[in-house]
Amino acid sequence: MSSASPIGFTQQPRPLAVYILGWGRSGSSVMANILGSMPASASMGEVRYLWDRGVIDNGICGCERAFSECAFWARLPFGTETLNAIGPDRARALVRSVGSGARRRQFPGLHNDRSRQTYYERSATDLDLLMALYSAAFEKSQSRVLIDASKSPFYALNLLYPKRSFDVAFLHLVRDPRAVLHSWKKTKQRQDAPEGQLFPRYSSTRSLLQWAVVNAECERFAQLAPDMYFRIRFEDFTENWQESLLSGAAPLFEAVSDKTGVGNGRAALVHAQHSISGNPSRFVVGEITLDPNTSWRDDISQTDQRLAQLICGPAARRYGYAMD
Repeated sequence: MSSASPIGFTQQPRPLAVYILGWGRSGSSVMANILGSMPASASMGEVRYLWDRGVIDNGICGCERAFSECAFWARLPFGTETLNAIGPDRARALVRSVGSGARRRQFPGLHNDRSRQTYYERSATDLDLLMALYSAAFEKSQSRVLIDASKSPFYALNLLYPKRSFDVAFLHLVRDPRAVLHSWKKTKQRQDAPEGQLFPRYSSTRSLLQWAVVNAECERFAQLAPDMYFRIRFEDFTENWQESLLSGAAPLFEAVSDKTGVGNGRAALVHAQHSISGNPSRFVVGEITLDPNTSWRDDISQTDQRLAQLICGPAARRYGYAMD
């Protein structure tokens, strides 16, 4: 995809999949759109939901067409078939095998080499097909870099599968847990599902516990791929996305224009992406201005503030957040 982005990905010897790690409501959809709008790059959205929200639910792609009508996804090869030819029973099996429903099978592999190898061996047939799907996506999008915003550290194990023809890097996106808590309490309508369907809302305790657990698992994942792992704070990204990427993930990015760092660090040019699932911001294209969205500072209750300190305090402080 063409782009006027002032920065781009460094040249890599093989195609590169960039996987965004983290907990929900941390800004991964807008980050994926910006990364996918860089030269020779494309965002696939949250690929772990490909089988359920794409194939089964026929959700809306980032191109604003239904999955079955999308020029990119519908005819993408999967084994001897194309994605639009996969039936619901096979799709449900893929959800459980390597997709969003495989968490229990993937979890032990984060903590134990033997369990990880067992997962790879038992899921080898579907993992071979999944890796071939990524390779086909590189070819069809004519991109050297693909962005997967699935976030889950468990699904990320799939991308460490040895039998793949591309390299992989991981961007761990973190956000102040109080901002995340505030976002999960909001009522938000899904734009990729039947009219009236809403995103889930989480209680303060649940969203904070999930923030702590998922980010801890992302750090655990970093131990499996230390040379391929980089951490970016949402607040730094929204303040100046170019500088945050160039400084926080230097091996991946380089300036491609003498305008890098000049002007409004929150401004970006975003192109439509063939993205599966994600926040409604994935449908926003054109010239955008990143919003740090700090309204939570005025709205958060003392009870939620104390809960955030209790549940997330140690990790949040390590990430550079003042929790007092």
